[in-house]
Amino acid sequence: MLTEQAPVNSLGRHLKRTRGRRLRRVMLDLGLTCPNRDGVRGRGGCIYCDVSGSGTGAMKARIPLEEQWAEGLQRAQRGVKEGPSAIVYFQSYSSTYPSLLPLQQGLETAKQWADDAPIVAIGTRPDCFTPEAAALMASAKDTFEEVWLELGFETADDAVQKRIERFDTLENFHKACALAHEYGLSIVAHCIDGLPGEKPGGLLRQMNEIKKAGVHGVKFHQLMVLRKTKLAAQWIQGDIELQAAADYIQHVADALEVLPQEIVIHRLAAEASAGELLAPQEWPSYKQLHGAIENEMRRRGRVQGARA
Repeated sequence: MLTEQAPVNSLGRHLKRTRGRRLRRVMLDLGLTCPNRDGVRGRGGCIYCDVSGSGTGAMKARIPLEEQWAEGLQRAQRGVKEGPSAIVYFQSYSSTYPSLLPLQQGLETAKQWADDAPIVAIGTRPDCFTPEAAALMASAKDTFEEVWLELGFETADDAVQKRIERFDTLENFHKACALAHEYGLSIVAHCIDGLPGEKPGGLLRQMNEIKKAGVHGVKFHQLMVLRKTKLAAQWIQGDIELQAAADYIQHVADALEVLPQEIVIHRLAAEASAGELLAPQEWPSYKQLHGAIENEMRRRGRVQGARA
């Protein structure tokens, strides 16, 4: 049960409660792609996605998986004297597309790291999640204590999917979630607030679909304009209007109120390096934004799930 001091069931609090400590994601790149880039659905990716596929770009730089892991683990172990410290996170692009072989090999390699990382998280699109992918991920439960499927949801409006050149569907999201449940996988849905073409209340509509789908965790992201994206060109041309930070804080607080307390909040806002971020520049920092959302919940006298 959440207390007045903890208005949000954040991942950090969840891990400290269930494992006695926080674990940090180590982001790994398998060198894959996405049907939005290779021409199957579209080319060039979603309008907000950068050339690294919202990941590290390490494989393009020819950095072996083992080296990616060693560098990430070093950061994860800061302040940790002994025991697990990390989460293996296959992040860049769609980790189940176009072939499952890289993920299969990556999971095989990662088995040796399970003592340091008892959890493995795998990011992909709903339309790239197949029964074969689900079975492969489920097989990792023989080694890892938890397997998370990180699904890009982003919007509950198929018209917005087209506007942002993502070309996935709400139906695919629900099919992917049903398949994940069938194979005993934990689902983490990524949600974006402020997308072009999104109608008022769009984030709340995402929360309603998330509850229907039985999602276990949520990541909230604000719309950001990154360099070398289609969105950057649209923003420079004046075709995109970004929301204010105050509006984002209110929208996420509203969303938290309708999410059941047992859903773990993996992230309250996105962050990008100063070198990548074009806009919004005037927003609070990631940590400040996180604090502002929790403070808004306290100001309201509400906790997560108050209106679930």
